[in-house]
Amino acid sequence: AGQCPIAELRRSAHAAGVLSPWAPPELGGTPPEGGWDELMFIIWADEISRCGAGGVSILFLITYMSLPHILHFGSDFLKETIARPVIAGEAGTAIALTEPQGGSDLANIQTTAAKSPDGTSYVVNGVKKFITGGQCVGYFSTLVRTGEAGHRGLSMLVIPADAPGVTVTKLKAAGWWAGNTTVVKLEDVHVPAANLIGKEGSGFVVMSTVMNGERLIGCAGALRFARLCLAEAIEFARQRTTFNQKLSSSQVIRHKFAHMARRIEAAQAMLEHVAYSMKCGAGPAEIGGRMALLKVECTRAYEFCAREASQVLGGASFLRQGKGQLVERLAREVRVNVVGAGSEEVMLDLAMRMSKI
Repeated sequence: AGQCPIAELRRSAHAAGVLSPWAPPELGGTPPEGGWDELMFIIWADEISRCGAGGVSILFLITYMSLPHILHFGSDFLKETIARPVIAGEAGTAIALTEPQGGSDLANIQTTAAKSPDGTSYVVNGVKKFITGGQCVGYFSTLVRTGEAGHRGLSMLVIPADAPGVTVTKLKAAGWWAGNTTVVKLEDVHVPAANLIGKEGSGFVVMSTVMNGERLIGCAGALRFARLCLAEAIEFARQRTTFNQKLSSSQVIRHKFAHMARRIEAAQAMLEHVAYSMKCGAGPAEIGGRMALLKVECTRAYEFCAREASQVLGGASFLRQGKGQLVERLAREVRVNVVGAGSEEVMLDLAMRMSKI
């Protein structure tokens, strides 16, 4: 438990064409014939999540959450030395944004990156927390403070995981055991100035531009997990006999299935609508508010389905074995989906601010 042969799986996934189908082919990406778009993207994220183990699927999905910063804003040097091996499955990368004191308040990041007198490197000090995949990646795309207070003083910097001064410690999380939820301590870490993504002070823009893709992954994954909860509940109810009838024959149980299905299908329709808007060219400013509402809708659907599936399975959903073990795990992992990539409260407020209410 808590282990995943991710290095081997990355290579085999790339060989199968499913590790980085979203990446440019000139850097080793494997898009399908005819190209790639956001509708294919949500299908890809859905299929990766079908395993029902968020800690495993996230180890594949964090590549997209952390690498597009380089693909969109990075130098040719970063694309060749970091992006290319990551896309090929020969290395891994994670996103390091959150800090212990701030949570979703990314504008007030405290991790500092001070430039050396000769301008050739940065000295980084700070702590990042809740960093997924921390023990199985070679690089961290890290949001650091290089200037003034507020979001204008932030920059994105790629920090090698094996650099002197980097300490990665696994946290004891309720779920995503294989996902390596970690705390990353950075103590006088010297990072080449060439590892800066974009320009100094552009970190918040770089991060925000890519964040919608991360949330799209979270939405697709949450709905797949909701569907798994529904499927497991239906299968159990068809097999279970209580009071001389199949549990699935009980009207109150069938109503649970109906409510689960309507929540899932409503959120799925919204997901596909947002993905189609992105495919048609909608940018972060146009899509940000709807994406925030979508994340709330999808994770609430997942949370509702996890509860209702647990009700149908009864005591079986409390056991990490037997017929209820998948629902037990999915119910335990609800919170990381709800909070990750922006908590529900932050998402709702973001949507209203972007609507200028």
